[in-house]
Amino acid sequence: MARVPPGEWVPHVEAYVDVSRPPTQHSASVDALAALVNKDKLTLFDLVSKMEMYFTTTDHIVRSRGILLLGEILSRISFKWLDVNTITTLSDFFISRLSDWQAIRGALVGCLALLHRKQGVGSIVIADVKRLVESFLQNVQVQSLAAADRKLCFQILSCILDQYPEAVKTMDGEQLYGICEAIDEEKDPECLKLSFHVVEAVMKLFPDPSGLAAQFASDVFEILSKYFPVYFTHGVGDELDATRDDLSRALMHAFCSTPYFEPVAIPLLLDKLSSSLPLAKLDSLKYLDNCIHFYGADRMVRHASAIWFKLKEVIFNLSPDQLLLTSGSPKDAEKNKNQIVSEALNCLKTAIMYIDSSDKDLFINLILLDKEIVNKIRSISSAEKFISSSLEDLVQLHALGSVISILAESSTYLCTRVLQEHFTHMVDILGTSASYESQQLNTCNRSSSAPDNYGALYLSVQMLSSCREVALVSYEDYSSVKLAKESWCLILEKKLDQLIHILGSFFTIASQSMFRQEYVSCAVKGLLILATFPEQCSLLPAKAYEDILLMLTSVVTSKYENINLWRLSLKTLTRIGSSIMEFHTSQKEVIYNRTVVDKIVYLVESYDTSMPLNLKLEASYEVGTAGLNYMLRVARSLEEAAVTNISEANGRIECAEHAVHLLECYSNRVLPWLFASGGANELAFSFTMRLWDDIKDLATLNRISSQGLLDSLMMGMKLLVGMCTEEQQSLIVEKAYGIISSLLSLPLKSLAHHILAVDQLVPSHTVQETALVGMLSSVIVGLRPLTPVPDMMMMINLFTVFLLKGQMPAAHALASIFNKYLHNPEFSHDNQLDKILDVILERCFSNVVFNSYSKISHCSADTSDDANCSDSSSGSILSKIDTLSGLAWIGKGLLMRGDEKMKDISMFLLKCLWSDQTLASVPSHQEEYIGSDSSDTSLATSAADAFRVMMNDSEVCLNKKFHARIKPLYKQRFFSILMPIFLSKIKESTAMKTKLALYRAFGHIISNAPVPAVITEAHQILLVMVDSLAKLSLDIHDKNLVYSLLLVLSGMLMDEKGKECILDNIHITISVLTQLVSYPHMMVVRETALQCLVAFSTFSHSKVYPIWRKGARTEDGRINRRLPEVARHYGRRQSDKHKELGFSLLVNQFV
Repeated sequence: MARVPPGEWVPHVEAYVDVSRPPTQHSASVDALAALVNKDKLTLFDLVSKMEMYFTTTDHIVRSRGILLLGEILSRISFKWLDVNTITTLSDFFISRLSDWQAIRGALVGCLALLHRKQGVGSIVIADVKRLVESFLQNVQVQSLAAADRKLCFQILSCILDQYPEAVKTMDGEQLYGICEAIDEEKDPECLKLSFHVVEAVMKLFPDPSGLAAQFASDVFEILSKYFPVYFTHGVGDELDATRDDLSRALMHAFCSTPYFEPVAIPLLLDKLSSSLPLAKLDSLKYLDNCIHFYGADRMVRHASAIWFKLKEVIFNLSPDQLLLTSGSPKDAEKNKNQIVSEALNCLKTAIMYIDSSDKDLFINLILLDKEIVNKIRSISSAEKFISSSLEDLVQLHALGSVISILAESSTYLCTRVLQEHFTHMVDILGTSASYESQQLNTCNRSSSAPDNYGALYLSVQMLSSCREVALVSYEDYSSVKLAKESWCLILEKKLDQLIHILGSFFTIASQSMFRQEYVSCAVKGLLILATFPEQCSLLPAKAYEDILLMLTSVVTSKYENINLWRLSLKTLTRIGSSIMEFHTSQKEVIYNRTVVDKIVYLVESYDTSMPLNLKLEASYEVGTAGLNYMLRVARSLEEAAVTNISEANGRIECAEHAVHLLECYSNRVLPWLFASGGANELAFSFTMRLWDDIKDLATLNRISSQGLLDSLMMGMKLLVGMCTEEQQSLIVEKAYGIISSLLSLPLKSLAHHILAVDQLVPSHTVQETALVGMLSSVIVGLRPLTPVPDMMMMINLFTVFLLKGQMPAAHALASIFNKYLHNPEFSHDNQLDKILDVILERCFSNVVFNSYSKISHCSADTSDDANCSDSSSGSILSKIDTLSGLAWIGKGLLMRGDEKMKDISMFLLKCLWSDQTLASVPSHQEEYIGSDSSDTSLATSAADAFRVMMNDSEVCLNKKFHARIKPLYKQRFFSILMPIFLSKIKESTAMKTKLALYRAFGHIISNAPVPAVITEAHQILLVMVDSLAKLSLDIHDKNLVYSLLLVLSGMLMDEKGKECILDNIHITISVLTQLVSYPHMMVVRETALQCLVAFSTFSHSKVYPIWRKGARTEDGRINRRLPEVARHYGRRQSDKHKELGFSLLVNQFV
């Protein structure tokens, strides 16, 4: 390849060496030179030859720039193959330059670039890496360099240790000391993160007891210990590659890098557990947890006693008051305490599992023979009634239960030891022994004098939970556990009948009367644990299992007055069902179906009205979520109930209401769950076909139309069809089309050939036909793009007829057809469908224009017939509004697929927004008939709402659930196209009604466009947006739009570019926001305006304060009562003393 002459690339070298040039030019020069080298248009030999003067000059600035240029180029050609001689020459050069402290940065960049090269493209040899290490440690004084250069140093060390470990395995103590010296006293976060990794890598290289790690462990750890715990905060704007968590994690890995740190690390961590700083406690626990795991049992066993006593102190004696001074608020202190205790329990679990010794009872004796633990258990056992009288008692009990539970679930042996010590005694405290056969759960009654020892109940359930955890781990080897002479399962089996009776009695009493919630929750948890043991390990007889389910089910079906107990029972049943699916326990599944699913599903199918329908549906759905088979059973029951209620809805309002709720539950909850689980297709298909079989019965159709069921049924039909496969959808469409053809009285044959002409009469239709077409439109909305549709022309014409009669479902169907360009052999290519679309749009445009013209003509011709004129005007208004809404939906479909024809609809809507300008030319006697809510004004309002339809996300049509075609960034493109037009029209308009209509449309587009796109054009639209907020806030009907626009404004306040624009228009912005603080129609508007004003506290005080003083009073001169709150927020955000003084003046002014 031809070489580039020096005249073309030497200027790049000169530009980079010249320090007076801007950094962007420096970067561009390096990129240009590297590109030439990569493309073989410039060789490294030619480059170095021409740059020799820069490498040898006595001017250290020029020399450093030249060496840095070569290093930067080398880092940019890391994938270009270089021969051995070139690599060796470059290695010699950069290693030698490590002694040139004035040009050290270039040498570091070059060395790092050489180290990063892979073997396949030519890499540095091990011998040169060793020389590099020696030269680096001898010549580079790391801590004397700038932060950026120190970072390069640590990157070099890290790269050598990770990729070339054999080069440093022969390192001596002096070289290790050099690395320690480089790290010591480092403070930069990014450098620290790298230095911690360097320590980790170095110490892992020497695992031998006689190696460097063992010899220098205490010296290295002394350096590391200075950084523990890591305390580092960084601002939001700081662009750092290291956070506090990153640093802490890197330091923890360094702590765990070698077991030779154990003698010094563990005492440090245990000592820091006594710190009052929550951060120090948390980090100590996390580090201790990891160190226990990495240091090994042989080393950690000597610390077992100290670890337990320190962890015990944290678990039992940590008070939120100890953390309050360093946590800020009591809420934060409580949160920190919970987090610390949780981490301490995790650490205890790790210690029990990993600290082994010849004495396997070491930890269990430490815990169970501990005087404090013994006293706590004795206090529970000796009390006839242990009822937590305070929150502190409850906290201590839960801590004790957690410790015993962790200990017991650690192994089969420990579980057996714990149960031997305490389980039998705790169960005996709760009640006298009673065999299960003699006392059935559903009839048991506790004596009123029986001791209610909550502590014994809680600890018993915790130990029971530990047994289940051990069973889950060892269920494959459960037979050997069960055959052991003494094992936890035998202890549990002996007390099982008594325990079941006790738990059941607590639950039974709670279901009959008010009972303390903690007792009930604990008893239900115990029943849940017993019912969810793996089937191979379950000690529960089938009869007992069934009675537990019966007891819980009876509460769900008949004790719904106590809603807390009802939901607790339902949740427990769901978890039991989930465990059956998890362990594939067929015997339990049969019992569960018979006892739970059948009874709860029957609630939906029955006519019993004593239980609220919403609870029936909640119970059915929750039980269904336990498994796919259960949900399919629930779905079929909902289908049956919905069809039954529809068939009986004639004259019975409650049946119609029930049908609506059933369909909503089926569509919005059951179907999405089944779809996520992969079991919805066949179910949706069969239900859809069944509905169409019922719809063809005219009596059913009348009931659907007359009882308000149509909307719910249509929504359900869309979701059902949307979940079917293309083959299933094809069958559904054919069935629906056949029923429509047989029942509609419209001349379908005439509709099958061409679209109605503009002046052709639109056929009339009945209520039943409207319902039929609505159901057909729901099918079309849910179709996939490749599903074949029969007689497409007839379908399109049929929907057009109903659209022109104001039926929105027909508009949804047309929008879906033109969005997806549904597959049909009638249309060989898209152009045919485009022509049909042109005809439909022309018909809709004409319908709006013709109705408007005919209304004015009619009123002009005979002003004496007031009633006729009024009726005609009303009909015309409704017809135009409906047509515009339909156009909006078609436009939305086109917009989403990126069709250029959406511009025709947009331009027509803009003309409608401009329409009330013509009112000025209407004679006064005609304006009287037009009225204040004239057709033109309604037309403009409807056109504004049409833009909302086009930009809003929709749940009823054109979304991913219904397989719509959605082109990326379609909203952003639409916004970019229309904004210049709207800004121009708003500026030109003089009539207030026109301006308001334009503001509404503008607001709908702005509030639904992506915020980054709006912020990009903020300098053009901000004033218009603020003015629209002021004008629209006067009309209560625009309250939602006002709120949406406020959200956009708040988004601007969070963006730097948006802030700049607002700062240029700060006076009017604050003025309008101050007015909205007292907005009477919507609380969230007031709150959002207040938050926006608070956000101004980040602006320059000198800019904001004078405007706030001026805007502090309302129009009548009184103080705006909400602004003191803004002022207080403002004061909290200031740190400068002068700003605090300004704040105090501001508060005095406001208050």
